Amino acid sequence: MKQILVYGLATILPLIVIIYFYAFYSNQNPFALKCIFHSATGLWCPGCGGQRAFSLFVHGHILSSLRHNLLLPFALYITIYTYYAIIGNIFLKIPFGNKFHLPPSFARNFLIFLFVYAILRNIPVSPFIYLAPES
Repeated sequence: MKQILVYGLATILPLIVIIYFYAFYSNQNPFALKCIFHSATGLWCPGCGGQRAFSLFVHGHILSSLRHNLLLPFALYITIYTYYAIIGNIFLKIPFGNKFHLPPSFARNFLIFLFVYAILRNIPVSPFIYLAPES
Protein backbone atom coordinates (compact mmCIF):
# COMPACT_ATOMS: atom_id res chain seq x y z
CA MET A 1 0.00 0.00 0.00
CA LYS A 2 2.82 2.39 0.90
CA GLN A 3 4.48 1.72 -2.45
CA ILE A 4 1.29 2.57 -4.36
CA LEU A 5 0.82 5.77 -2.34
CA VAL A 6 4.42 6.92 -2.82
CA TYR A 7 4.48 6.27 -6.55
CA GLY A 8 1.03 7.82 -6.92
CA LEU A 9 2.14 11.00 -5.18
CA ALA A 10 5.45 10.94 -7.07
CA THR A 11 3.48 10.92 -10.31
CA ILE A 12 1.52 14.06 -9.42
CA LEU A 13 4.51 16.43 -9.66
CA PRO A 14 5.51 15.40 -13.20
CA LEU A 15 1.85 15.57 -14.25
CA ILE A 16 1.61 19.14 -12.93
CA VAL A 17 4.71 20.06 -14.95
CA ILE A 18 3.28 18.42 -18.08
CA ILE A 19 -0.10 20.14 -17.64
CA TYR A 20 1.63 23.51 -17.15
CA PHE A 21 3.70 23.13 -20.31
CA TYR A 22 0.68 21.87 -22.26
CA ALA A 23 -1.85 24.47 -21.16
CA PHE A 24 0.02 27.59 -20.11
CA TYR A 25 3.57 27.76 -21.47
CA SER A 26 4.53 30.17 -24.24
CA ASN A 27 7.67 32.15 -25.04
CA GLN A 28 5.94 35.35 -23.93
CA ASN A 29 4.97 33.88 -20.57
CA PRO A 30 6.64 35.91 -17.79
CA PHE A 31 7.37 32.64 -15.94
CA ALA A 32 9.38 31.25 -18.87
CA LEU A 33 12.98 31.18 -17.72
CA LYS A 34 15.44 33.11 -19.86
CA CYS A 35 18.85 31.57 -20.46
CA ILE A 36 21.38 33.72 -18.61
CA PHE A 37 24.21 32.57 -20.89
CA HIS A 38 22.26 33.48 -24.06
CA SER A 39 21.12 36.81 -22.59
CA ALA A 40 24.70 37.75 -21.69
CA THR A 41 26.54 36.48 -24.78
CA GLY A 42 23.98 36.00 -27.55
CA LEU A 43 25.27 32.44 -27.99
CA TRP A 44 23.23 29.25 -27.59
CA CYS A 45 24.15 26.99 -24.67
CA PRO A 46 23.38 23.23 -24.87
CA GLY A 47 20.14 23.77 -22.92
CA CYS A 48 18.78 26.70 -24.94
CA GLY A 49 15.40 25.90 -26.45
CA GLY A 50 14.73 23.17 -23.90
CA GLN A 51 11.53 24.71 -22.53
CA ARG A 52 10.11 25.28 -26.01
CA ALA A 53 11.19 21.76 -27.00
CA PHE A 54 9.41 20.24 -23.99
CA SER A 55 6.28 22.30 -24.68
CA LEU A 56 6.21 21.09 -28.28
CA PHE A 57 6.89 17.53 -27.11
CA VAL A 58 3.87 17.44 -24.76
CA HIS A 59 1.75 18.84 -27.60
CA GLY A 60 2.83 15.90 -29.76
CA HIS A 61 5.11 17.82 -32.12
CA ILE A 62 8.09 15.50 -31.70
CA LEU A 63 10.14 16.59 -34.72
CA SER A 64 9.61 20.29 -33.97
CA SER A 65 10.70 19.69 -30.39
CA LEU A 66 13.90 18.06 -31.62
CA ARG A 67 14.46 21.10 -33.84
CA HIS A 68 14.54 23.32 -30.74
CA ASN A 69 16.80 21.07 -28.66
CA LEU A 70 18.23 17.80 -29.88
CA LEU A 71 19.17 16.75 -26.34
CA LEU A 72 15.54 16.61 -25.12
CA PRO A 73 15.02 12.81 -25.38
CA PHE A 74 18.23 12.12 -23.46
CA ALA A 75 17.41 14.74 -20.84
CA LEU A 76 13.90 13.31 -20.38
CA TYR A 77 15.19 9.76 -19.99
CA ILE A 78 17.85 10.72 -17.45
CA THR A 79 15.44 12.99 -15.53
CA ILE A 80 12.64 10.41 -15.31
CA TYR A 81 14.97 7.57 -14.35
CA THR A 82 16.78 9.61 -11.71
CA TYR A 83 13.54 11.05 -10.31
CA TYR A 84 11.96 7.65 -9.70
CA ALA A 85 15.22 6.12 -8.47
CA ILE A 86 15.51 8.88 -5.87
CA ILE A 87 11.84 8.51 -4.88
CA GLY A 88 12.35 4.76 -4.46
CA ASN A 89 15.54 5.27 -2.48
CA ILE A 90 14.20 7.91 -0.08
CA PHE A 91 10.63 6.77 0.53
CA LEU A 92 10.64 3.05 -0.23
CA LYS A 93 14.18 2.30 0.92
CA ILE A 94 14.97 0.59 -2.40
CA PRO A 95 18.76 0.77 -2.67
CA PHE A 96 20.02 2.80 -5.59
CA GLY A 97 22.96 0.40 -5.80
CA ASN A 98 24.61 -0.37 -9.10
CA LYS A 99 21.48 0.12 -11.17
CA PHE A 100 22.83 3.39 -12.52
CA HIS A 101 26.46 2.40 -12.96
CA LEU A 102 28.37 4.34 -15.59
CA PRO A 103 32.00 3.95 -16.57
CA PRO A 104 34.36 6.62 -15.19
CA SER A 105 34.98 7.98 -18.67
CA PHE A 106 31.27 8.77 -19.16
CA ALA A 107 31.34 12.12 -17.35
CA ARG A 108 34.41 13.27 -19.28
CA ASN A 109 32.98 12.15 -22.63
CA PHE A 110 29.60 13.69 -21.87
CA LEU A 111 31.17 17.06 -21.00
CA ILE A 112 33.23 16.95 -24.21
CA PHE A 113 30.05 16.16 -26.16
CA LEU A 114 28.19 19.10 -24.56
CA PHE A 115 31.11 21.44 -25.30
CA VAL A 116 31.28 20.36 -28.97
CA TYR A 117 27.47 20.54 -29.28
CA ALA A 118 27.50 24.09 -27.85
CA ILE A 119 30.15 25.15 -30.36
CA LEU A 120 28.49 23.51 -33.36
CA ARG A 121 25.05 24.98 -32.66
CA ASN A 122 26.55 28.49 -32.74
CA ILE A 123 28.12 28.17 -36.20
CA PRO A 124 25.84 30.19 -38.52
CA VAL A 125 26.36 27.95 -41.57
CA SER A 126 24.30 25.04 -42.86
CA PRO A 127 23.99 22.28 -41.59
CA PHE A 128 24.91 23.62 -38.12
CA ILE A 129 22.09 26.19 -38.11
CA TYR A 130 19.69 23.28 -37.61
CA LEU A 131 21.23 22.60 -34.19
CA ALA A 132 20.28 26.08 -32.92
CA PRO A 133 16.74 26.59 -31.62
CA GLU A 134 14.34 28.46 -33.86
CA SER A 135 13.85 32.02 -32.70
